[in-house]
Amino acid sequence: MITINELLKIAAVVLLIALPLLILIRWFFKHNLKLKELELANSTYKELIPTRLQAYERLAILLERISPETIVIRENKQGLSSLQFQKQLLQIIRQEFEHNFAMQIYLPAKTWDAIIKARDEVVKLINTSAAETQANAPSIELSRIILEKGINDTNFYIKKAKEVLKKDIQLYYFD
Repeated sequence: MITINELLKIAAVVLLIALPLLILIRWFFKHNLKLKELELANSTYKELIPTRLQAYERLAILLERISPETIVIRENKQGLSSLQFQKQLLQIIRQEFEHNFAMQIYLPAKTWDAIIKARDEVVKLINTSAAETQANAPSIELSRIILEKGINDTNFYIKKAKEVLKKDIQLYYFD
């Protein structure tokens, strides 16, 4: 029969062997879990970078498409009145903006604010220019006023928003 002393000695030996082994196994699993989490985060980050860069590209295109000289030249058609042309320009800006609205989730808030400000300034330019023309005047008259007024003021906001986009890309992806 095994005495209590012998049982305690066996238990002590088992404990001396099992405890470090359990600690080692626990450490291995924790370390392995951390590696898997890091791998997943790295994979997600690698997939997110192209999507974010695409968002910046799309918003740069948006700014170019709604700039006064681009939109007026691209959208002016013969036979439109000033009022019709104003409505058409505002609708196109709204559609362009709605098409790219989801891109804001990939940008810092200040960058998105710069894009909103640029859009608002273009809309304001179109509306104030339309107020200076007769509703039934030819669209070329509204185009001329938009281009004259938009060269300095509105283009400043478009350029500023483009600069903010470029700075973000430089800061977050190339430094």
